[in-house]
Amino acid sequence: MKILSRRFLASYLTFYLAILFASILVISIVEMMLNFDDFLDSSDGFLGLGTYLFLRIPTYYLSYLAPFASFGAAFLAFALPARVHEILALQAGGISPQVIATPLLGAAALVAAATLLLNETWVLDVSRTLHAQKSHDEEEQLFQARSSFWYRKGAFLYNVRSADRESRSLYGVEVFERTRAGELLRRISASSAQILPDGAWRLRDATIRRFDTGRPESAPTTHIASEIDLELGTRGDLALLNADPQALSLLRLRAYIDALSRDGRDAKRPRLLFHSRLTEPISVVLFALLGLPLGFGVGRQGIAFAALQGLGVVGLFYTARALAILSASSGPSAAAPATWLVVGAFAGYGTWRFLRMGR
Repeated sequence: MKILSRRFLASYLTFYLAILFASILVISIVEMMLNFDDFLDSSDGFLGLGTYLFLRIPTYYLSYLAPFASFGAAFLAFALPARVHEILALQAGGISPQVIATPLLGAAALVAAATLLLNETWVLDVSRTLHAQKSHDEEEQLFQARSSFWYRKGAFLYNVRSADRESRSLYGVEVFERTRAGELLRRISASSAQILPDGAWRLRDATIRRFDTGRPESAPTTHIASEIDLELGTRGDLALLNADPQALSLLRLRAYIDALSRDGRDAKRPRLLFHSRLTEPISVVLFALLGLPLGFGVGRQGIAFAALQGLGVVGLFYTARALAILSASSGPSAAAPATWLVVGAFAGYGTWRFLRMGR
């Protein structure tokens, strides 16, 4: 049994690495084709291309590639021996398919743990780097307009008459702070603003009008300040509230959700993100559980038909997951169990198919 276990484990891990590498290679080629003109215009050459792919692929694709590779590896590890009746011969010798497959699920669990560790360390660092580049690009757009333009960030809407790149100064600034429902809380008119190194806006000669949303008929209160720094949240949670949820670890994301709740903001979407990210490493084990019975069935129905069934199951899982997230995000409150219900349903189906192998 140890020899059989080592053989199937080696097969699963070999197929996993091969599928993962091939998928990354295909995506890299597609990304290069889609952005070929940008690479030609870039002065960084191949170094810029490599940096772009190094940042983009882990950030946007790895969470899908790891489960997909696990599914393909589990399927092929059973399908190829089943096609030449090796699994049938093992059954004739009194070895059940579940005994053969259980070590593969253990290996998938280890891969899932490694995926979680990788997501919380290296992938997060890459995501933060990519986010920092995008934030820099967005700020640079402030200095590309020669005339009046609008700029939005969170609950704030800015109107700027003109901007100077060299001094990082803005002129004729109007700032509108709104509630999530779109009600105006505050309007600030300033003759100029300076963008500080930390990204804050220092407004000069500002007229501040505050509006009482509870009494819309009342006149706004007005006062004048020679200089103010615009605050975008409560002092204690300012840095966290302005963070990108995608670039936070799970522990920091949990704190981010708590900070939003304390500040009276809607934490529905970050909460959904938190639970979605928790289920991503679990999908590595789930997809292996779904792939094994399909691989076992190759002996009866052929590898092509079983592979099409597998693609259908994977597509159905991601469709159901997307619909669950969409339904929860558009509902009156965050349905945190939405993604867990989908994972649970497919895990139940996979377990049922797994236990019926050989019957």
